[in-house]
Amino acid sequence: RKESSAASDVYKRQHIKRLLQELQTNVGGSDSSSSEYQYVNFVESALKDEEIFNSFRSDSRYRDILEHVSDDLGKKYYIKIREVLSHKEVVDICNAVKNVGNPRLLKYEGSKLNPATLRYINVGLDITKKFPNDKFKNIVEIGAGYGGQALVLENFFEIKNYTLIDLPQVNQLIQKFFSYHDPKFQYSFSEIETYTNNGKYDLFISNYAFSELPKKLQITAIKNVISNAKYGYMIVNNFNNFSFRYLSKAQYANNLPNLEVFDEIPESYMFNKIVTFKN
Repeated sequence: RKESSAASDVYKRQHIKRLLQELQTNVGGSDSSSSEYQYVNFVESALKDEEIFNSFRSDSRYRDILEHVSDDLGKKYYIKIREVLSHKEVVDICNAVKNVGNPRLLKYEGSKLNPATLRYINVGLDITKKFPNDKFKNIVEIGAGYGGQALVLENFFEIKNYTLIDLPQVNQLIQKFFSYHDPKFQYSFSEIETYTNNGKYDLFISNYAFSELPKKLQITAIKNVISNAKYGYMIVNNFNNFSFRYLSKAQYANNLPNLEVFDEIPESYMFNKIVTFKN
């Protein structure tokens, strides 16, 4: 009971801290925090400078945003994945995302693997579990990073078309990253605010990114992108009863049909949830 009470106290303190942070930002506007500003500037540098690009995934300015899976969480992903896949299968899928950009590698049963790629595999397996009878050939992703999730999902589905929606600089980075790979699917890029309807999608996916958009952009994304997807899968890290800056739980339910909410396994943060929907 003491442990449960202590956990509850921590949750409440973090919840209050979150609300205070939201109050300090411009509600409904774009987040101009120094970390995000540094991230965009760094991506631009990686596009211009080959030396920076060759190690972009190990640079702290990039890892703070994307390649930040801890050693402990990486091990939890690996253990969870091994409930379904053999070690060789895990290695083979990890090899689909080449170690371009010099990512951090950890040893798992003697093989050096990237923890962030393990997260992408865990997501892929969870999608197949939650939508076991569906074949996703047309996929759209908001917040695609360097394209690692797309390359991993190709191992689970026969993808024909993949639309990646992110900042223009990030989209250029993905295109450069893809040039070192050989994706079998056709891919295209867009931005939320300039997105034009590319038809219907089988699956919408977002790892954290959608839930980090200010509410105004979340509504725009739902109207322009998500409403055109048959199914949706998101890891969300701003999923609360009340929020100044983001959609609340009730607003998620009002805007996304047939919404279901699941615990994130393994949990990467106490507020995180998995949400799925079906149009």
